[in-house]
Amino acid sequence: MKTYQSFVLLLAALGAFGTSCENELKQETTFDVAVKQGENVSVEGTTVTVQKGVPLTFTLDGDPDFITFFSGETGHEYVHKNRTEMTAADVVKCNLSLSIWAQYGDPKNILSVYISDSFPGLAKNNFEADSVLVEQFAWTELIPQDQLPQKAVANAQGATSYDFDLKSYLGKKITLAIRYKGISNTGPQSKFYFVKMQMEKAFNNGQSEIKPANGFGLTPVNMDNKKKFADQSKAVYRPQADNKEYGYVTGGIAGLWNLNDPTNIFIQSSAKGADLKYSWLVSDPIAIDNLCNPDTGVPVKNVTQSVREYTHTYNEAGTYTVTFVGSNANFEHRGEQVVRELTVKVTE
Repeated sequence: MKTYQSFVLLLAALGAFGTSCENELKQETTFDVAVKQGENVSVEGTTVTVQKGVPLTFTLDGDPDFITFFSGETGHEYVHKNRTEMTAADVVKCNLSLSIWAQYGDPKNILSVYISDSFPGLAKNNFEADSVLVEQFAWTELIPQDQLPQKAVANAQGATSYDFDLKSYLGKKITLAIRYKGISNTGPQSKFYFVKMQMEKAFNNGQSEIKPANGFGLTPVNMDNKKKFADQSKAVYRPQADNKEYGYVTGGIAGLWNLNDPTNIFIQSSAKGADLKYSWLVSDPIAIDNLCNPDTGVPVKNVTQSVREYTHTYNEAGTYTVTFVGSNANFEHRGEQVVRELTVKVTE
């Protein structure tokens, strides 16, 4: 009988202990935020006015395991903590820029520059199909013929600069294509340089991205690869030495693309009287997406710390929504988040 009573008491004790632990595990978060007033810092309700450059000290009441601070500045707004896509209105810049210049001969009508948002991409292992595809595809002219270099110049100082707005292609994939086709050998066939070709994207949350030409997947399509040109006899192709169909060179070989320096791509000229050259340079389909990283907060406290104050300084005038997020957590349970917001008006 005594054994049974002892067992019942033990179960009751264990039950009480388990309930106590469960309550502890599920303890909700208590958390409040205030602001220390002083010279150039005033508080009215939940609105704080502070002069720019003056440190603003927040007092933290309660003891959540974790505290995160969102200043409300660009890139650190709590309202955008889960945002991974921008709208077209959020895109500050989405441009393709480059410069082109021609050396030697008469460059008119040799070069064509195209764009497409429906090109299926090169197979890169079926030259016959790829060559027909690029020639017969319904490309859109990116640079009109009369806006391409019309005369040869001595150096890059005479280059023509271009800047194209790509916002209309957001959410699509674009392919860039350049066609070089000699039309006369009564003089040299011009050498063309493509300088600092890149895409730049910037959002109104301060995030930006620059994709240089070496990220375009540029691939030559050497249309006359079966012909044995004397001025191409010393060509060593890259990335495979025997890949005449899709290969580029790292030196100056007539009528072949040099991709050795992605900031200064060129196709070498051919001398007067030499055979006419014909080659394309085609990019992979490039995604013009509107993806962005979520806005971030600053970790102020973790479970191992005791933090009662946090100071932040605003260096630009404006109105900011400050957000502190507090929560309790352990390996079995994460308590609810407590969000505290203040409006901070920063004056000159």
